[in-house]
Amino acid sequence: MPVDYYKLLEIDHDASQADVKKAYRRLARKYHPDANKDDPSAADKFRKIKEAFDILSDPLERDKYDHYGPAYGSGGGQEPPAKSSYSAPPPPPTSEDVFSPGPYDDIRQVPRQGTPQSSGMGPQPGADLRYDLEITFEESIFGLETEIYVPIMSECNICQGTGIRPGAPQVPCRYCNGRGEVRQESYGSMAGFVICENCQGTGISPENLCYNCQGSGRNQSQRSVYVKVPPGVENGARLRIRGMGEPGSRGGPPGDLYVMIYVLEHDQFERHGDEILCETTVTILQAALGAEIEVPTIDGKAKMKIPPGTQTGTIFRLRGKGVPNIHTTQRGDQHVKVTVVTPSKLSRNGKELLWKFGKEIGEDMSSILWRKKR
Repeated sequence: MPVDYYKLLEIDHDASQADVKKAYRRLARKYHPDANKDDPSAADKFRKIKEAFDILSDPLERDKYDHYGPAYGSGGGQEPPAKSSYSAPPPPPTSEDVFSPGPYDDIRQVPRQGTPQSSGMGPQPGADLRYDLEITFEESIFGLETEIYVPIMSECNICQGTGIRPGAPQVPCRYCNGRGEVRQESYGSMAGFVICENCQGTGISPENLCYNCQGSGRNQSQRSVYVKVPPGVENGARLRIRGMGEPGSRGGPPGDLYVMIYVLEHDQFERHGDEILCETTVTILQAALGAEIEVPTIDGKAKMKIPPGTQTGTIFRLRGKGVPNIHTTQRGDQHVKVTVVTPSKLSRNGKELLWKFGKEIGEDMSSILWRKKR
């Protein structure tokens, strides 16, 4: 049964692009699977809402949908839907500021702040931005406070973000009437919308465009952002810094900044959740007789007792020497795997001593080749 996308998004047929986006964000936040883990139907509702938004947010697709009706969007129309060139923004993230690895792997710069389809003269929200931050293994354990520089499109300081030349009147483009796009008809095919060549999609008369930003209202710049990485953060985690994305245009709200964490590998330690694993070696004497040795930990050297008779592959636990849990701050444990090292070079006297030792402990010496070679 075809679904009416307008009813699905709870908007009227003459709703503006801003209304479409506003409805999508509200419903996507309401039915997002992460916020409705106990409702198995939420994922299907979210998928349909996303499908409706993909059609109605693209003027060309929306025009086809309005022409053919609900059957078009559901795959039952006379013409299959062409793939839209507009990439819809990701679903709204949850209220948490730290995301574990997994969701939102595709977060990138999202063109929310103004497309030819939705340019107009009203406020436009800023784009969400992504910044990849590489940190050391130690910094992931103990946390980090650092300053990063994020490329952004900031408000033009000449026109103050209006896109209009200072002192010039706000005159809409006479070719597109301020829409930023014009309808194009081709013989034998359906009509579509293309960017207005006269105003380059700004909707403003070219004679009145700002000479500094060419009517976009923004210029490329850099923003200094203070980032606090919490102790125990994992490789692939995402930190959200609200309001630090690209500024909105014409008074619109700014986007958010997503800092993607990449942890460098360590030459001694491996992380498994809140636990740390490392390896060390002991001599035959230490393994046989027992010893107290020093082992590396993320906090520095620590003493560890090796009981007599320790075998290769034995794993020992150092409590509280692991990773701080990002939610509780309690630290996990470190596990040390022991390898017994056999001496590769022995003097004749040393071999005699080992021979006597073998006989002392009752080992079957018939399998030993040393004396047989003499």
